[in-house]
Parts: sequence; C-alpha cells; structure tokens
Amino acid sequence: MLIDSHAHIYDEQYGENGALSIVNSMGSDGLEAIVTVGCDIDSSVKCAELAENNERIFAAVGVHPYYPQTVTPRTIGVLRDLAACEKTVAIGEFGFDYHRDGFDKAAQNAAVVMQYDLARELRLPMVFHIRDGWGDFYEFSKNRDFPESGVMHCFSGSKESAEYCLAKGLYISFGGKLTYRNSKRLAEVAAAVPLDRVLIETDAPYLAPSKVFGQTNYPKYVAYVRDKLAEIKGVPAQEIERATTENAKRLFFRMNRSSAANNG
Repeated sequence: MLIDSHAHIYDEQYGENGALSIVNSMGSDGLEAIVTVGCDIDSSVKCAELAENNERIFAAVGVHPYYPQTVTPRTIGVLRDLAACEKTVAIGEFGFDYHRDGFDKAAQNAAVVMQYDLARELRLPMVFHIRDGWGDFYEFSKNRDFPESGVMHCFSGSKESAEYCLAKGLYISFGGKLTYRNSKRLAEVAAAVPLDRVLIETDAPYLAPSKVFGQTNYPKYVAYVRDKLAEIKGVPAQEIERATTENAKRLFFRMNRSSAANNG
C-alpha cells in the first residue's frame, strides 16, 4: 500500500464531495494513507477536519509562500491549535517561491521563520516548498537545525541542492514532474537520493504524471511516481512502495501513534 505524502484533497477542483470520494476509494486505489496539506488558514482547517474524521487521512497545516503577509502571531496561534490534534503530522507547506511576479522576499522570509519556530516549538517535522528560491533557503537553513526533520516537497532542485538537504537531515519528495520526458536532470537527482530518504507524492490536483498529463491529478496516481522511481533506481516497484511507506511513517511519526490508538 502506498502513501501519498502531499496532496490537497479539499481542493475545489474535486467538487463538493470530491474529498469524500477520494477517501472512500483509497482501498481500491492501493492507498494506505494521504497527507493533505494546507496552503492558508482556511485550507489548513479543512485538512485538520478531514484528518480528524477519516482514519487514513493526515494533515499538515501551514501557509504557502504565495500568502506570506497573512502570517501573523494570530495565524501562528491558529496553526498551533490545529496542530494539537494528533492527526496533524507536520507544519507546512511553507518556504520560498519567487516564480510568480510580485513576490515579497522579506515577507516570505518572515513567514518561513515564524512557521519554522512553531514547528520547533511543537517538535513536528516541516514541509518545505522551494521554487526559484534556493539561495534564500540556504541562507535561512545554514545555521538552523531540523531535529524533527522535514521534507522538500515536489523537489525540483539540483543534485547539489539535494545533497545539501540530505546533509541537513531532510527528506526529498518526488512528484509527477519525475515522470516527464524533459526531467532528465531530476531523474539523475532521484537516482542519487538514498532509498531511505525519499518520499513520493502527487501534489494533487496539480502536476499530474505524464500518463494522465492535462487531467486533474488524484492521489491514486502516486503509483505512476512509484513506477518511475523504480525504473530510475533499477529496483522492483514493490521495493519503492515499501521504502517510501516506511519513510513517510518515520518522518510523520504521529502516523504511528494514530495507528496504535486505532488498534489499541
């Protein structure tokens, strides 16, 4: 069974009952768990509610770098309250994204620091979103530690960036981009990342893998990422499935507590 380590199943692209439909089909889709990830306060609340109401859904709560000005002490207080639930397994996604015009570097940096500090306070792993912002991520992280680790979501950086993140104790997550024909450099990175430090994800409903490119992405399509990673590493798909599932449970350690509580 697979774990989609990063999806947005609350997204309006799925329609009014889309999240419930995704949850109900997880067994037939070969999914053991989904981590649904917030991008702002409203979506973080939705993630926490979905996690509390569905045994195999877990939440990450945070504010995406598109909305750094919304990160205030009050925002951090709401995220802290949401993280009190054991089904909330991480703080994020947050980070540096300079891809769109009009970004505010200072605001993004302040938002990153506040969410990093919250994750350290709560002793939770972090979900990082980095796009065209690697230089500032280096500056932010070089003198900081990550004792509960974290994951570089939908990794698209260089091999050197991956090596730096691994040295900081972070995990590397690959999504649908890995399956694209023009992703040879990313495939080289994936080949070099140790199997015990890799996760797989969909970022659904975005970034659909090549076999369903142009369609709405679903968590079940994480199987295509698994298959591509197996091809790159030259190992059976079952080995990738086992390793990435174990890695997700190790990183998002509250998953194990939740499972124990349900089985107790």
